[in-house]
Amino acid sequence: MTLMCPDCRGSNIMHSFATGDLLCADCNTVVGDRLIDSRSEWRRRRPQKTDDSNSDSSAAGSPRAENGVNLLRAKKSTSRDAKTRATEQRHGDTLDRGLEQISAMCVAMDVPRPIESAACEYYRRVEAGGLHRGKNQDAITATCVFLACRQHAVPRTFKELCALTRVPRKDIGRMFKLLKDKLGAADTAAMSPDDLMTRYCANLSLLETAQDCAILLGRMARERDTLAGKSPVSVASACIYMASHLVAQPRDARIISRVAGVSEVTIKNSYKLLYADRSLLLSSQVLAVDSAASIDNLPIP
Repeated sequence: MTLMCPDCRGSNIMHSFATGDLLCADCNTVVGDRLIDSRSEWRRRRPQKTDDSNSDSSAAGSPRAENGVNLLRAKKSTSRDAKTRATEQRHGDTLDRGLEQISAMCVAMDVPRPIESAACEYYRRVEAGGLHRGKNQDAITATCVFLACRQHAVPRTFKELCALTRVPRKDIGRMFKLLKDKLGAADTAAMSPDDLMTRYCANLSLLETAQDCAILLGRMARERDTLAGKSPVSVASACIYMASHLVAQPRDARIISRVAGVSEVTIKNSYKLLYADRSLLLSSQVLAVDSAASIDNLPIP
């Protein structure tokens, strides 16, 4: 069996007894460390002083001793340089993996290119600041994408990120609270139901009139606090469910739940609140969005 360097695949390996390392003589990579010196132990005796003037040329001051000291210092410096290069290589590998993961995530979520660039820049700042140490790598990359989406007003929900990364929602939420201040992203706008409705309606193949009706319903519901305490995803889903039936483009709650990532029960419970307040929510402005709009089209919860 021949010991080979994992980097250059060379077999010119030397044992540095001073540092206890196995070093590759070609590329200075540390192949092994903490090795035990199996040689017999010896001690250097201090030469006794004599009257002989020739004894002044002791081994401590001889050129041979100085060369040995210089050799040991060179080996120690080589070992430190090799370890530094290994650390830098590991840091570079971690950075590359994180950037590749962000790119794949942005492609899967179908977000514009500027968002990917912003997310990558966030991740580089996380690495440079050492904020990644001891943290979940997937949670960091997901949070960088989430911050970039918020910055560019292209909202994505925690549930969408959880589905892509398989990271628990609480871990992404905790990382978001940590990084938004550290990265100077505290001023990013909060996600609103209006932003979600545009994307959900497009995925549901609804006409523009249904989308406009859903947005108006959402605004009226906010003014009256009809869905107070509900998440933006729940508000958007319930308003789309009501608007689609109102303008005679009905979409089942089960289909909307798949697109929005919220349960069918949540949609119907929110719709009950909207239906109970329908006489005030469905103003003439809402009904004028589509000629087919009618309160009679609404399903009874």
